[in-house]
Amino acid sequence: MKNFLFKIVLFSALLTAAISFILIGYGGNVDYFYLKFTTPKQSSFILGDSRSMQGIQPRVINEYFVDNEFDLPMFNYSFTITQAAYGPPYTQSVKNKLLSTTKNGLFILSVHPWLFAQREADNFDRNIFAEENTPPHNMRFVTMNPNFEYLFKNFHYFHFKAIIKKNSELHKDGWLEEKNLPKDTLTLNKWKKNQIDIYNGFANRWKKCSFRMEEFEKMIVFLQNHGKVVLVRMPIDQELLDIEQNFWVGFDDDIKALSTKRNVSFIDFSKNNIYQTYDGNHIDKFGGVSFTKALCDSIKKSL
Repeated sequence: MKNFLFKIVLFSALLTAAISFILIGYGGNVDYFYLKFTTPKQSSFILGDSRSMQGIQPRVINEYFVDNEFDLPMFNYSFTITQAAYGPPYTQSVKNKLLSTTKNGLFILSVHPWLFAQREADNFDRNIFAEENTPPHNMRFVTMNPNFEYLFKNFHYFHFKAIIKKNSELHKDGWLEEKNLPKDTLTLNKWKKNQIDIYNGFANRWKKCSFRMEEFEKMIVFLQNHGKVVLVRMPIDQELLDIEQNFWVGFDDDIKALSTKRNVSFIDFSKNNIYQTYDGNHIDKFGGVSFTKALCDSIKKSL
């Protein structure tokens, strides 16, 4: 019996050590979100979905505002549209990740209609949110390294084959880098069509609602106690923009009204887009540098 227990303990210890080695050494390759929950509490955030997770680069912001009074470095706490939605779960996770002593943070909040839409699984009257069982909303511990809570709750997000391929990398500042994008037009057009199909599906299934907008306003008010808040609508291809505009007529007017009410800047890059996307929806890592610099220029003008 003792021998059996010893083997169980030894096996558990070796397994834990092996998993810890993978998570610490390759966590940024095997999962799009894991490293966001192994880093310390932060003072400045980029919030939103995959558009901002790929398109806004913290490194560029840190270099641009190196002599500014902002509490940096910047941290990209964006996720993908499956997880990212403005509402109480996201706000609570931001509160958990925010360094409470922050007074001069910079908070860049990406906005577009899908982040405010009511989804099929939402039931706001019963305090049920479609995103609540996904990261970051299902995470209690957001600064542990290694983070076994994330492993147990979100194991299905791990792709261990990525250790070898390394086609993408989540950096420790939360920015997701897509490394090996195809260059042939046929593949890129297929990717764009897929994005169009996805967002047409959202338009058919999701609903415009005021609840998430009201909760978003509460997030803004909270963050204003800790620094400057900036709202940004990121550039996308016209076909996707048309879907959004038809889904939520007057969305930009609603955001402008909110920004005026709460005295925050709203920077809109969605019109006359000059930034190349690789699928109609996401700026690649090269275009992301110039876009982030342009965003910083706009933020500086608003100070």
